[in-house]
Amino acid sequence: MKKMVMRNGILIALIAGLIIPSVALSITKEQIITLSGLGISEAEIIAAIEKDKTVFNLQVTDILALKQANVPEGVIKHMLQSAQLYGGAGQAPAGGEAAPAEAQRPKTPAEIAAEQRRIREEAMKMAAEAKAAQERQRKAFAEGMLKRGRDLAEAGKYVEAINEFEKFRSEGNYQPGSEEAYIADYGIANALAKAGLYQSAAKTLVDVVLQGPDRPFFQSAMTDLRRLRKEISYSPPELEELTNFYVGEFSQAFQDSFHYVLGEFFYDYKNYAQALKYLDQVSSTSEDYGKALYLKGLVQVQNKLWRSALESFQNSILATEENKSDAEVADLAYLALARIAYESNSFDAAIYYYRKVSEESVKLATAFYESAWTYFIKGDYSRALGTFQALHSPVFEHYFYPELWVLEATIYLNLCHTDLTRKAIEMHNTRIAVLSQPLEEFLRSARRPSDFYDAVMKTGNNEAYMLDEALLKPVYANVDFYNLYSTVRQIESEMVQLQAEGEGLGAYQAALLGKLKAQQIAKVNEIGIKIQQIMRRTQDELREYSVKITEIEVELDMLEMMDIDAEIAALSGEETVQKTETDSSETGMAIVGADSLNWPFESEYWSDEVRAYRAFISERCNK
Repeated sequence: MKKMVMRNGILIALIAGLIIPSVALSITKEQIITLSGLGISEAEIIAAIEKDKTVFNLQVTDILALKQANVPEGVIKHMLQSAQLYGGAGQAPAGGEAAPAEAQRPKTPAEIAAEQRRIREEAMKMAAEAKAAQERQRKAFAEGMLKRGRDLAEAGKYVEAINEFEKFRSEGNYQPGSEEAYIADYGIANALAKAGLYQSAAKTLVDVVLQGPDRPFFQSAMTDLRRLRKEISYSPPELEELTNFYVGEFSQAFQDSFHYVLGEFFYDYKNYAQALKYLDQVSSTSEDYGKALYLKGLVQVQNKLWRSALESFQNSILATEENKSDAEVADLAYLALARIAYESNSFDAAIYYYRKVSEESVKLATAFYESAWTYFIKGDYSRALGTFQALHSPVFEHYFYPELWVLEATIYLNLCHTDLTRKAIEMHNTRIAVLSQPLEEFLRSARRPSDFYDAVMKTGNNEAYMLDEALLKPVYANVDFYNLYSTVRQIESEMVQLQAEGEGLGAYQAALLGKLKAQQIAKVNEIGIKIQQIMRRTQDELREYSVKITEIEVELDMLEMMDIDAEIAALSGEETVQKTETDSSETGMAIVGADSLNWPFESEYWSDEVRAYRAFISERCNK
């Protein structure tokens, strides 16, 4: 989730200086070349173009000039598309017909003047903010005593950079809380973050941020902290202190980012009232707006505000499409809409939303699995069986759905296909039920949380301590496990890096390694407990499905006895029963697109057509 990060307000200051005097409030090709030469990022330049919707008419010579000036390709592409984006041309819908142009009322002179005044005021505010921040940082480095440490950090020489900052602090005998110690702390945290040592940088960055918005590196540290939170799962309780700060003097972009971080933080801690307070403050122009609406919808679901939740999820999808932000948010919102529809027994609506989840989404397996249940519950056995078949395919081989054979057996029993019911029961017993005993033995033998973690790691590395791979799939698919595992791996990676490269840090190296070791032990215990919980839940599910299979077998025996009685009656002349014989190879027919193929239990699959599987199997019950 890459975000726009403002470099000390420089871009806005430049844009304010370049654009405000212009009557047309448009950014020129020459100004874009200037911004690119100053190192302004691609995303920030595009945002400047989008702000005033400049239309460029680029000739070949203009394009060559932009390329020679090293203007990013993405910026050039956006400039070439500007006529289409801002020139008023409507886009044709999927059917090919031109979309009717939407009539818009022309703005009055007063409205135009008010809009220009608002833009100027925001630009002036951001320019003043940038100037003030530059002045504070200029004073911090005025004597050049810390410039070398900063330059070393920028060059990736984090060991040398940390030594410079530590030397500056010790030689000056600067006490904690002093301006000089604050600058050194930020320098060290920034150097560690640039080196990828996120766990080591995290606590110091939080300490710097919590010293308040009047300090020179508040914005920079907050930006670094948010970037770090995307790399590791880090949400310390101390972040609640950010609520004490007023950030209204900063730019709207920074305020949006600040409020979203707080909204996300309170949502993680299940403080939903506070989460809503800050999520509602994210403006509609922010790239965080779609995510804020999605989290807001989840809060509303927790409080059973279904109508409001539907609106939030729908607007979240629209926002991600409009600002081209993280597509994963749209997939999550579609899943949420599908689940609400399912809970309200609107099964067709649920299927519609499940099918909107993109083929590239990591949530595709979840959408398939839940849509299979939806088809099953609504009695659409053709599509239910087709979806079960897709879930058995290699496309979803990394997921564990132990109840699929139970559901298939139930459908076949309901349709009075006794032979297929027996086959489904046999598949469950040979592939699923056999896992119960080794799982129970492992749960009895594992004593400590670390035992569970070691077992998962050794099995994944094909070492001696082996669990059945199928039993680990629910573990691997769990989001909490993934976040904890990523954190443990990050800690271990930092320990290796510091041991290999950090000898020059002396006592500081030992201190960092000691903290990382303590974190590793704590996180391994936490992840071990999570693995145990997942495996206990899997054990309960296997027991439940075993009971259901027994119930199906009892009903199947009764159905078969009825068939035998009917045959005896027919032979004795008491009753004539016409019975459809079933070929042992009959398992229905699946339709893929416009082509049909035989569908045995093990078959051939097309990963791009798994949504299209259907089973055609008739009911054989004697009414």
